[in-house]
Amino acid sequence: MEILGKPKLSVPYGTVWTSRHKRRGRSNPHGTLAYRTAGNSYLRGTQWRTALSVTHLDSIEGGRTSDASRKPPQDIPAEQSVLGGMMLSKDAIADVVEIVRGHDFYRPAHETIYESIIDLYGRGEPADAVTVSDELTKRGEINRIGGPAYLHELIQTVPTAANAGYYAEIVAERAVLRRLVNAGTKIVQMGYGQDGEVEDLVNQAQAEIYAVAERRTAEDYVALKDVMESTVDEIEASGHRGEGMTGVPTGFYELDELTHGLHPAR
Repeated sequence: MEILGKPKLSVPYGTVWTSRHKRRGRSNPHGTLAYRTAGNSYLRGTQWRTALSVTHLDSIEGGRTSDASRKPPQDIPAEQSVLGGMMLSKDAIADVVEIVRGHDFYRPAHETIYESIIDLYGRGEPADAVTVSDELTKRGEINRIGGPAYLHELIQTVPTAANAGYYAEIVAERAVLRRLVNAGTKIVQMGYGQDGEVEDLVNQAQAEIYAVAERRTAEDYVALKDVMESTVDEIEASGHRGEGMTGVPTGFYELDELTHGLHPAR
């Protein structure tokens, strides 16, 4: 930093030169120049002059590059509470599966536990700490998730299973943020790579961002073929049992005769 044609002057942040041009017993090497620092601004007389030293700029850049070492968005307590709630309540499992998927968990061990719970739940079997531990042992993955003790720890950690759906929303949001970070990283790499036309790079960048939003929207839906077969089986089984109206009548006789009324999640 050049000041009034003098040689470069390195002054520590917060230094105050007195009117006698001394700093805690040291003489001012520039004689008649008196100024004080405040942040990045320098006062000469009554006029502020703003300047940044190369060292200061380097420190700012260093701070930016250190962002790369930060952990991706996550909430481990929320993940633990989701899994603990699922092992405490079947209702919690039903709430959670509508919000998160296995890949939404930050810790691979949590994804493994989640998938095990879902498999047990799908087979109509209980999914508590004992059965999940047994399932993971059969798969040879019990030690990878921290052993049976960790499953019991998850149950003890959860505040209440009734809030599992809210915890799941936190996990899902963090997962979206991680995908957004990944998309941003790809965009930065494309910008520095300078490969191809600028317009093409912009289109690719937009596609990365749209992919994050589209994936989040797509996960809110289930393919019709995945639910149709089980629904038809349930209707036929109900008919064979000779059950009457088991749901809410629609007012259309033939439809009610086939479906026995409207049912939850239909």
